Amino acid sequence: MKNILILATFALCLTTARADLTPSHQASIEKLVVALQVQKQFESNLILGFEAGMGVTSDQIKAMPPEMQQKFAAAIEKVKTAILELMGWEKLKPDVVAIYGKNFTEQEAKDVTALMESPAGQLLLSKQLKVTADLMKVTQEKMKVLQPKIMEIMQAEMTKQ
Repeated sequence: MKNILILATFALCLTTARADLTPSHQASIEKLVVALQVQKQFESNLILGFEAGMGVTSDQIKAMPPEMQQKFAAAIEKVKTAILELMGWEKLKPDVVAIYGKNFTEQEAKDVTALMESPAGQLLLSKQLKVTADLMKVTQEKMKVLQPKIMEIMQAEMTKQ
């Protein structure tokens, strides 16, 4: 759930970050955003963040009775759809373009676009989503071990006199 709140805060921050871009700068930034596959990465990370924030493991889901597994899966799909409707690419694209425009000059956008459209850039992009997903899985596994310790620390601090 924390990840959803973080993403919502990020989305709110994006709405205040719009930059005034010249038409040619905006066109260069939009081409860069496409070359970087920002939409695909954004939506994938949005869903991965939601799933990681759920705190429910596949083992816990498998332990549910079959009918509960189906209900849980249906509920998760509805939540994912709602997330994408409310915070999906079409809602945030203008803000994302503005942020990239604020951080990349027109020439930088053109240079990075050329790099990302190269075979090496395409290789990087094709691997990046998988690497991110694998990193999130590792992080989730580490958090399973760390979470009881966090709760122990929090409880100890909260009960101090």
